[in-house]
Amino acid sequence: MRKGHTLLTRIRRPEYAVARRSISDAETRDSVLAHLKVICETRAGTSLACPDFGTATVSEMIHSFPDAIQEMARSIRMTIQNYEPRLVNVKITHVPAPDLTLRYEISAFLVTDGSKVPVQFETSLDETRKITVR
Repeated sequence: MRKGHTLLTRIRRPEYAVARRSISDAETRDSVLAHLKVICETRAGTSLACPDFGTATVSEMIHSFPDAIQEMARSIRMTIQNYEPRLVNVKITHVPAPDLTLRYEISAFLVTDGSKVPVQFETSLDETRKITVR
């Protein structure tokens, strides 16, 4: 882009616009992973602008075990479906752990430039309530 060309100039005269660099699937996946971390680390109801953004907390479901395992999976899936449009066909699977960690596998398709790439992530909540997404 040449100096002095404003946004309106570039809209009116597309030849002044600079082509964007293409983003790799790996960069898109890393961006989605960063957003999933925000989603999973945010407690539902804490965002004034989007009260349903985030996931339920285990302490809210403690009295409904073992149903809480599936409730948490639903909470994660619904939030991803609502707030991460780059992922489609989201499936959340509980992965039993030998310790007190609550672990889920997130399987989905990452939509990039019209194609769908299968991706997997894992989220876990340990006994100290530390959430990890990778």
